[in-house]
Amino acid sequence: MNRLRLACCLASVALLAAGCTTTTDTPLPAAVGVLAPQSGPDAGWGVDAANGAQLAVDVVNDDHPDLPLPLAAGTGLPGRGGARLSLAVRDTAGGTEAATAAMTALAEQEHVAGLVLAGSTQLAETAASQAQRLRVPLLDARSTDDYLTELGIDWYFRTGPSDSRLAEAAFALLARRGPGAGGITLVTEAGRAGSAAAVTNLRDLARRAAVPIGTSLTVSADAPDTAQLRDRLAESAGHTVVAWAQTAAGARAVADAAGQTTPRPTLFGLGQGFRLLERPDSGTALLRAVPWSADLAQRDPAARLVAQLYEQRYAKPMSAVAADAFTATMALAAAVDAAGSADPAAIRTALRRTSLSAVQMIMPWDGVRFGDDGQNQFAAAVVEQWQDRGYRLVYPIELASATARWSSPEPKP
Repeated sequence: MNRLRLACCLASVALLAAGCTTTTDTPLPAAVGVLAPQSGPDAGWGVDAANGAQLAVDVVNDDHPDLPLPLAAGTGLPGRGGARLSLAVRDTAGGTEAATAAMTALAEQEHVAGLVLAGSTQLAETAASQAQRLRVPLLDARSTDDYLTELGIDWYFRTGPSDSRLAEAAFALLARRGPGAGGITLVTEAGRAGSAAAVTNLRDLARRAAVPIGTSLTVSADAPDTAQLRDRLAESAGHTVVAWAQTAAGARAVADAAGQTTPRPTLFGLGQGFRLLERPDSGTALLRAVPWSADLAQRDPAARLVAQLYEQRYAKPMSAVAADAFTATMALAAAVDAAGSADPAAIRTALRRTSLSAVQMIMPWDGVRFGDDGQNQFAAAVVEQWQDRGYRLVYPIELASATARWSSPEPKP
């Protein structure tokens, strides 16, 4: 056999061998970003948000056939060929400058499929505008101000209920106090974004629920005068105090003033500040409208299983902030899977078509379906009250584990 024929034979054998060899391409991971404070005064709940998002990613990537959640059964994203979901957490330190820089890096350098935000109203407004410029979907897991979904930003979505929806639940319960229950004293945190709109909205809801407002007061979170507020509350003895605060400091100031008032009024807290208030140390029987209740979660099969996973992983109970971030990340993962693409525009379209049912949630909602304004139309609110050294669900009545107390607040724990 001459050299030319030998070379041709060897080449044929090589080509044949190559043709018989199969390779399995592993799909690239789909990355999502999380923006939350990991340092600064809000780092405690910011870490919870990151943990909640990470647990959602782990549920998607690992097989959890016992969880009735989207993408829990099986591993990875079936719509992306089994690709795994990866998470990039960036620290906002509670500031807009750090958040803006982090968003730019995540979108332009790491090419994330979407972003989950856990932050203040001011940060959410800035991040929404930045998401529009970067053309990357942003899911807001924490803020509740109504005006955020009125900004006309196509790339902004909010999974949780608005302040209006939360306040509606509050006034629905207030209306159940019956005739002769007296009016309410309205207290709002001054100098915060959305405070004027909150006052208008609360007044309108009170009117529709036939709950009279006796006195309107304001409190500053920067330099609260607790003694002055206590004296003003004492002038409206017998009234239920309805307060709106966006910061934990503002909520704490109102709770302390109410706890020092004689006789001690029942306090109904609205706004993100009261959702961050772990316990009213003043001893007041605080009621608050919330998107998620740990009390209810213990009685819901899916929520209980996820809470158990969270506690096993992080050695502490699942918080409301963690539940918020978990839910937003699961909704984003479902859209990434449905889009079948890494294209942010396709993922935004998939988010607009997202439809998750109540049984696919750990939240006490009807599910997830975004309206044209980006607001989840199925998000709902429940009311819980500090009783017996813990928060107990008191409304809606059919879900309640305790009855709301309108008088004789329990002694300081």
